[in-house]
Amino acid sequence: MSCPGTVELGVLLPHLAGVVVEEVTAAAGLLVLGAGARAAEAACPACGTVSRRVHSRYARTLADAAVGGRPAAVVLAVRRFFCADAGCPRKTFAEQVDGLTTRYARKTPLLAAMLEKIAVALAGRAGSRLAAGLGLPVSRQVLLRLVKAAPTRRPLTRGCSASTTSRSAAASTTARC
Repeated sequence: MSCPGTVELGVLLPHLAGVVVEEVTAAAGLLVLGAGARAAEAACPACGTVSRRVHSRYARTLADAAVGGRPAAVVLAVRRFFCADAGCPRKTFAEQVDGLTTRYARKTPLLAAMLEKIAVALAGRAGSRLAAGLGLPVSRQVLLRLVKAAPTRRPLTRGCSASTTSRSAAASTTARC
């Protein structure tokens, strides 16, 4: 419950609803958010068993979408848990925060989606300039890699299948659907 006059951070930045932001620092043009997961437990990705027994902790840095035009990063205090199921092949696992982390990713899903849209629309140098103007500094090579990794979309076709071999044939015949 929040006090009158305060705003819950998850309302302004919904992808941060699953964490408690403990510290905000502005240094060298970068906004750094120190955070930890809200949940006291996590489910094993292999068997789904919920565990509360913490194995260890480590810090994970994720690049995030710009806040107020400033590039942002989230330094997340991640916990590794022991799996409570004795028969599970995974003995330990790292917690994942919904909407904020994915396995092995160094960017938040929000930032990754924004960069993918810029990459598909502009790619290369133009995309890099646009992203930098939006507070998302990224190289042209990264944008080109995102274009290559983007799922291919089939070209839109109309219901007609009138194929022609030359322009004159196309002009003289009408496609009937």
